Amino acid sequence: MTCNECKKYIKDFLDDSLNYRHTVDFIEHVRSCEDCMEELSIEYLVSEGLKRLDTATSFDLDTELHDKIDKSYNKAKFYKNFLFIIGSLIVIFAFLFGFFLSTLFAY
Repeated sequence: MTCNECKKYIKDFLDDSLNYRHTVDFIEHVRSCEDCMEELSIEYLVSEGLKRLDTATSFDLDTELHDKIDKSYNKAKFYKNFLFIIGSLIVIFAFLFGFFLSTLFAY
C-alpha cells in the first residue's frame, strides 16, 4: 500500500468501515511508515478528542489508538484466515463429491 492510499483509508479505518483486506494492508503500512502513523494519530486525536471534550474524564488517546489498531488487525487476520479455510474446505468437498460421483457412475 502506498502512503497516498493509506491516507485515503484513514477515515474509513477510524469509522470501522474498511473491509478486512484493506484493513490488513492499511495496518501493516501504518506500522511500518512513521509519516502515515503520525497522520493516523492526528486524525484519531482530532476525531476522538472532539467527541470527548464535553466529558470531564481523562483519557489516553495514544493507547486507545494502538489498542484499536491491534484489535482491528487481529479481527481482519482472523476473518481472512477463516475465509481461506472455508474456501479450502469447499474445494476439498467439491473434489471428494466429484470423485464419489465418478466412481458411482463409472459402471
